[in-house]
Amino acid sequence: MGGEPYVQAVLRYIAERRCDDGGYCFYRLPEPNAADTRYALSVLASLDEVRPDPPTAAFLRSRQRPDGSFANVFVAGHALVALDLLGVNPLYDPGPPLLRRLRILQVLARPPEQASALEGVLAAVEACRLNGTPIDAETTDAVLRYVRLFRHPCGGFGAGQPTIAETADAVRLLLLLDRSAWAADAGAFVAAVECPGDDLIYLENAAAFVRGALLLRYRPKDPDVLRAFVLGLHHHSGGFVRSRFGGSPTLEYSFLAVETLAGLDALEMSDGPSLRDLAERCP
Repeated sequence: MGGEPYVQAVLRYIAERRCDDGGYCFYRLPEPNAADTRYALSVLASLDEVRPDPPTAAFLRSRQRPDGSFANVFVAGHALVALDLLGVNPLYDPGPPLLRRLRILQVLARPPEQASALEGVLAAVEACRLNGTPIDAETTDAVLRYVRLFRHPCGGFGAGQPTIAETADAVRLLLLLDRSAWAADAGAFVAAVECPGDDLIYLENAAAFVRGALLLRYRPKDPDVLRAFVLGLHHHSGGFVRSRFGGSPTLEYSFLAVETLAGLDALEMSDGPSLRDLAERCP
């Protein structure tokens, strides 16, 4: 990926959004946040450009409270991923508050600002794995029961109706919790999403589709179409926008774009079956 035409532009875009205290903010004001910082570092990691950065590590560590908790599970997830990319530990053990979060799961409607109702649960489980926090059998069973509540007969997952974002999150959760057979059942739904292609006009859906295919080790039937779609979202500022209809580039969309392009590269080298085969079972 280092030789792609967009690389230097996106690296410049990220550098321009670094705040003096080491955090990042996509709208270029001194208002850094954990999410933008994680997205920026993730792009740098994908392009093999992460370097030791004490101010950024200090900013991320400052998001944590003395009891190990963060403002919410999303801040925890972003901060812990970003610190891991920097090779730095959090100041306090985040394990206990993360496990408490997983033990009080409640089925709620998908929040309007989230693409996935499983996003918070996945953030907590991934953060536990990053931190080396064991998830006990009782908590694992609770999470699995919760995830299964979102499963639909077609194999997809979602609050209300199945979505590719929630299905990709569910597959990731099931794999993290050693339920690969359950995860594989979602393959037909992932293939069905690519059949019409209508849901893939937005970057977050294309990213979730590629993430799901990568987790399931299936190759998309039209990777060149997906790659062209993502590259077509590259903005003259250096970042990426959400859709072909335009909009403002952000660090999140830039992260999703780079992650998706890297995922497509990895899938092309995969020797797994093609989603074209699964597509024959599309409903």
